[in-house]
Amino acid sequence: MRCLAAVTAISTMAIMAKGTSWSARASAAGKPIRESASGSTGTKVATITDPILNMKAYSITIPANWIFEGAVIRGTSCNDGPFPVFRMSSADGLIGIKQLPRLDWTWSENAKLPAETGSDCLPYKKEMSASEMLKYMIGVLQVEFVRDEPTPDLEEIQRNIAARNTPQLLFTADKARATVRYRINKIVMEGKLNVFVSCTTMKQIGRHSCNLGVSRTWAPEGKYSDETFKAISKTFTIDQEWNAKRTQIVIQKLKDLSDQSMARIRQMGEEETRRSTAQFSAFNQAQDMRQRQQEQFLDTMQRGTDLSMKQAAASANANHRAADDWCDYSLDQQKRLDPNTGLITKDSSAYNYTWVNETGDRVQTNNINANPNGNGTGNWTLQENVR
Repeated sequence: MRCLAAVTAISTMAIMAKGTSWSARASAAGKPIRESASGSTGTKVATITDPILNMKAYSITIPANWIFEGAVIRGTSCNDGPFPVFRMSSADGLIGIKQLPRLDWTWSENAKLPAETGSDCLPYKKEMSASEMLKYMIGVLQVEFVRDEPTPDLEEIQRNIAARNTPQLLFTADKARATVRYRINKIVMEGKLNVFVSCTTMKQIGRHSCNLGVSRTWAPEGKYSDETFKAISKTFTIDQEWNAKRTQIVIQKLKDLSDQSMARIRQMGEEETRRSTAQFSAFNQAQDMRQRQQEQFLDTMQRGTDLSMKQAAASANANHRAADDWCDYSLDQQKRLDPNTGLITKDSSAYNYTWVNETGDRVQTNNINANPNGNGTGNWTLQENVR
C-alpha cells in the first residue's frame, strides 16, 4: 500500500511545473547535482539524480549566478514514491524558490486491512482541501498571511487528473496559493506560498492516500514579480526515461499490492470459516490435543509478530528522525536545550543565540554580548544549540 500514490506524485510534479510554484529545501543526500552553464544566455541547467536508479530525474534552467541544491528523497511509510526537494536563490539569498519535502497521509474504510500510517505521516483520515492545508502551512512556516491568490489553471489540472480515473482507481487534485509576508532582519520580504493536494482511492479495497506538495517563492517587498519565477518554473523537466522507469515500477507495485490485498481478504474469510468449522468439530474430538496445537500455533505467530513490530518500530523511528531533521532544515529551525529544565524547543536558525527566562519569554540575537539579565525582565538563561 505504501506505493499507492506514487503515480499521482509523479504526475503532480509535471502539473506543478506549469505554474509558479517550484520551491524547496535542498538536500545533500543522493548523487551530486550537475550544473552546465550557458554564457550566451546567462543561464545554467541544474539537474537532480535519483540515487536508487542512478538516473537523471529532474532538470531546471536557472540564472547562471544563482545557487542551487537539490536531491531525490525517499518517500514516507504512507507513500514510498520518491520526490524532489530543492532550493535555488540569488547569491545574496534575497530572491529564490524552495520545494519543501512532500507530506503524506493514508486511511482505509476496510476494517480487514491493517493501518499503514507511520510517525512520518500526517494524522488525517479524510481528503483535505488545498485551502485548509494552505492555512496549516502558514502556521507551520510562521509567516503573515496577506491575501489569497487565484489559481486559474486548477480546472485544467482537475480535468487532466480525472482523465486518468479507472473503475479501480479514483484520482483527485486541488490547489491553493497565497501572498505572505515576513522579515529577514530589517528587510520586509514578500512571498507566494503554493500548495497542491492530490489523492488516490483504490475502490476495490477501500484504501485512500493523499499527498501535500508545498513550494514558496520570495523577494524583497516591492521587488517581487511572478514573471521572474514563471520563466524559471516553465523550464522544470521530469526526465522521460527516468519517469518511464519509475512508472513501470509503480504500476507493477500497484498490481502486486491489489493482488496481495484481495488474496489477504479472501484468506481472512477462509480462515474465519475454518475456525468456525474447527470449533464445531472440536466438541467431537480430543479437546486436549486441539488446545496444545492451538497454543503452539499462537506462540509461533506471537514470536513472528513481536519481531515484526520491533523492526517496524525501529524503521518508523529512523524515518521520523530523518523527516524531523528535514523539516527543521527546510523551515530554517534550530533545536535549543534549556539547561535548567532539560526541555528542547525550536526557533529560527537565523539567530545564533536564544535567551529564556523563568516565565518562558524568549529573546533571540546574533550578539553573544547581548545578555538581557539586569534589565528587570527576569532571570535569563542562554539556551544550548542542539546539533
